[in-house]
Amino acid sequence: MTQGGPSQEIGDSIPNNTAHAVSVTLPTWEATVGYEEGEDWVVSKMKSGYPRFFIHSVIKDLAKRIESKYARTGEVCMLFPSSAVAKRCRDFIRAKSDKPALLTTPAPKTDFEKSSVLECTVVCVIMPAEDFPLAKQYWQHAGEGVSSRMAEYVLKELFEKEEKLQRRSHSRSKQELQAQSIQRKSPSISASMRSDSLSQNENVDRDFNTFIEQKYGRVLDLKFATQAKVALRRRIAGKADQAQSDLTDANGQGLDKKRGSYVSEDDVYLYPSGMASIFNAHQAVLGISPVKKKSICFGFPYVDTLSILRKFGPGCYFYGFGDDESLDVIEKGLASGEIDIAGFFCECPSNPLLKTPNLKRVRALADKYNFVVVIDETVGNFLNVSVLAYADMIVSSLTKIFSGDSNVMGGSLILNNASPKYAELKKHFTENYEDIFWAEDALYLERNSRDFEQRSRKVDDTSLAVVSLLQSSPLVSTVFYPSTSDSKKYYDEIKTPNGGYGSLISFVLHDPKRALACFNALNLHKGPSLGTNFTLACPYAILAHYQELDEVEKWGVDRNLIRISIGLEDKDELLATLQKSLDIAAAVP
Repeated sequence: MTQGGPSQEIGDSIPNNTAHAVSVTLPTWEATVGYEEGEDWVVSKMKSGYPRFFIHSVIKDLAKRIESKYARTGEVCMLFPSSAVAKRCRDFIRAKSDKPALLTTPAPKTDFEKSSVLECTVVCVIMPAEDFPLAKQYWQHAGEGVSSRMAEYVLKELFEKEEKLQRRSHSRSKQELQAQSIQRKSPSISASMRSDSLSQNENVDRDFNTFIEQKYGRVLDLKFATQAKVALRRRIAGKADQAQSDLTDANGQGLDKKRGSYVSEDDVYLYPSGMASIFNAHQAVLGISPVKKKSICFGFPYVDTLSILRKFGPGCYFYGFGDDESLDVIEKGLASGEIDIAGFFCECPSNPLLKTPNLKRVRALADKYNFVVVIDETVGNFLNVSVLAYADMIVSSLTKIFSGDSNVMGGSLILNNASPKYAELKKHFTENYEDIFWAEDALYLERNSRDFEQRSRKVDDTSLAVVSLLQSSPLVSTVFYPSTSDSKKYYDEIKTPNGGYGSLISFVLHDPKRALACFNALNLHKGPSLGTNFTLACPYAILAHYQELDEVEKWGVDRNLIRISIGLEDKDELLATLQKSLDIAAAVP
């Protein structure tokens, strides 16, 4: 399906041979279960993973170097890009540790150095080893840890350069001693030369990965990072604004033209991950609320969204079905005073059930009862849906289809300048926002996203064909997709004139044994994430909710659900691949 074919080796990066990949190969149902149960035959082979769940080897290497210098026996550290983030982590784990250690790389000394040298700070939260699992929860939920590219840069600037100088000095001293006895020794490979060769080989994998990134990843000079971030903010603002304008023109008076009529790049905020944008949206909701109130999580969401709302602040009310009946209950509770909320969080559409909430009704309730609406449009994306008229804040994971290449993390948050909460929210972000999006990641994301629109159109078209194939199969009991959902009418209200229904599809087979066989037979990339330029599949409930399968089934997420994110492959070839896997499943008695 892709150059060299999708890897079927457990633990291989997705894409193959990508140093900073954001997915990992779990090629079978059994391997996914083994990963969730921590079985050595799976875990020991993991070379990479989704960055909020799997700490990259480069980050681990940097952490160990720092621990050897600053930590006491029995202590470990976790790395963050700012003091504010580190403090939030310490508050979360209630650490009694020392003040976080700050390490800063040298600033460029000349204009020439600005292409490859950038002053940056990494902040180390040092804690007792027993606190690390709690810190790891913060890392996963908040999405604000250092990126692997940032760790790689700090490792090079603060440790490896010094080590190379020491090795050269050591080698020079040995060569001087060897020169004194050269008359008495026949030519041979000296011990120092062998030592140099070994030390050089220590970094051969990293050097190779750097070469691959620079040659094929289209890396740009660091001095362009600021411009790249401006370009990203303008691109996001432009797409969101265009979607709003197109929908207004198409619907005429059906949409409130006073809302979201213009998106400024100054109201777009970049984050190191999509979850970081959700986390900071929640912090903003809490920050502008004079009384700490709960928020609502509406619809069955991605796992960490619910964790953020539950674990940070006063908690949340969870309405997992995300349907009209749920809104009836909410409206009744608000009217009676039984519930009083600060914020309302929903996905549009939801992951993995692809439901769309009645946003018009949500907005009306927000205006009446004075709460903030936060909409995550990652799965829908800026081009397909326009939710600005109904949101106070829009959040999105730029890691997904906006990037597509599956080699960089990123997130965005948009403020609606027509929101009744705009002044309060703008003040909050003016006072609290800090740019912790690493320069190299911004450069990669800017390059990756230049053809975002063309890619989105193609995967939308292919997805419709895949949905038709799945619906026609007697093996498949249910297909989850915005156009097949009971909530299609609500999606169509926010769908842009040229938009589609997205690239994410979930489906359930009648027979669980055949679901396993179908998934195992798929000759596709298989692992976490979505929105990639290549088709990517996973047994979603097993991967995301293995410890709570009975609970999630109460909300309609079948434990045997297969989720597939459609990529840029040839449509007919992809359909043939899917049909073959269904045929293999059909042969299972």
